[in-house]
Amino acid sequence: MKEPYMEIKYLKYDKNTEWLAYQRKLPIALLDKAKQLSIKSPLVWPLGLTKADSPAKIATAIDACNERREGIIRFIESTSVSAVTKADAYQKAKAWLEARGVKQGSLLDVDPMNPEFDGILDEALGIHTDQHRTEWDRVYPDADRLPEALVSAVQQLLITPTGHEKYHLFSDAIERYKQYRSEQIRLNSQTEAQRKRDERAHLKDLKRLSDFMEYAGNQEFTSDNCNVSLRGYREVLLKKYPDTPSTAKRHLEVPSAALRKFANEVATNVSITTLTIKGQKAKTRGREVLDIESELPLVWAAAHDDSYDHFFRLHVFGIFSGSTASELIQTDVSNVFPDKGYFVSGGTKRDHRARPVIIINDTHRELLLKFSDGASKEFTSVCGFRAEQTESNHARLLKKELQRATGNPELTAYCLRHTGKHLGDIKEVSNLPAFDRMFGWGSEERSSVKDDYGKAGVYAKALISEYRAITDKLLEGLPDHESRNPATSLTKVVPLKRK
Repeated sequence: MKEPYMEIKYLKYDKNTEWLAYQRKLPIALLDKAKQLSIKSPLVWPLGLTKADSPAKIATAIDACNERREGIIRFIESTSVSAVTKADAYQKAKAWLEARGVKQGSLLDVDPMNPEFDGILDEALGIHTDQHRTEWDRVYPDADRLPEALVSAVQQLLITPTGHEKYHLFSDAIERYKQYRSEQIRLNSQTEAQRKRDERAHLKDLKRLSDFMEYAGNQEFTSDNCNVSLRGYREVLLKKYPDTPSTAKRHLEVPSAALRKFANEVATNVSITTLTIKGQKAKTRGREVLDIESELPLVWAAAHDDSYDHFFRLHVFGIFSGSTASELIQTDVSNVFPDKGYFVSGGTKRDHRARPVIIINDTHRELLLKFSDGASKEFTSVCGFRAEQTESNHARLLKKELQRATGNPELTAYCLRHTGKHLGDIKEVSNLPAFDRMFGWGSEERSSVKDDYGKAGVYAKALISEYRAITDKLLEGLPDHESRNPATSLTKVVPLKRK
């Protein structure tokens, strides 16, 4: 009797193991080209599943492998074998010169009529200098000719200064960009949480680079090849994401940045055209905000209720400063100054968002200092273990707690921050310059001499007093939950639903 998994096409299984794999051949027409690119057929990949898994789960994994195979087929079809062969010859030529102890560029400024010229050629190629002559086989009957591509590459390198190689591939640009981004993450990530966030974003960029290479293939790095490939890829993305041009833009700008950086730093003779996508901004969607009269009081009460998640409660207090989840996650407990009445927001991509945030009341202060005992000298987030979780996890948690508090399933984490701006409009303080700075919406072009001093956690009392006055204005009308009866539980309150 056949097991159900045995009927699944392209599934490889063995009676000696429980583990399953995917196996499928490449199209016959591409086999020769695939061999030249060192791509083996059939393609065999482990599925990470066993015979005990459900047929539906196995079939889903097979479908994913089929999509991966289609990407490889596109890559093979688009790749220039001659370009890769030439690039491979250049790499082998470099190794050849190193093995023979001849420096690249040795023939620069050497007159071909000078005996030194022939001497350097002999050192570099030995008997293969004259292998193009018809009598070479008779003179050296036991020797084999070197590939002409290798001889040509050696001769080219002898007249090319180090660092000025003229032949490059798309893959050279992509690999260089990957190394650059990894190094940037290592140098710029001030906290472990920030490093993990940046690495997650980097993984998305790696996928975007891989998608571009699947489309364009590995070609010689020339102005024409780069610009034609980017333009063609833009059209593919616009067809794939017709309703979200901002998504198409994100997928295009990563390979564009990789090629442009390589052109600026290495292949300086190559010029990359800047491409734009019409309507790059996504269609504006109205942001939900909390209903100030019915929902805000419920959420404000939840911020003072111990039964709600600590991270959610901090985020509610963030309504009054425009604090994002990312900023709260990367705020260090050492930057909380209860005696001064504020803390310094952390984890921002833009310097002007590093700002003092008013500590609203005792509950807010206790939430900020909850993880201060035994805090690490390097970094301890005010959000505790939530700092180790992903953005999607945070978004689900905040949405769940918002719905629990208000009964409104349409509210998201963004609603809290936009509620702060909405509240500022109602209280007629959102037009104040200090309000924009307090919410981190100040201009990036402000004088660094004027504003950077605050990064040390020291702010003028007048500035803090101004922020405190605006915060008090935003809080007007909200009940004081500091002295509420601990026996009173919000879980018994029926939340109002928006009609």
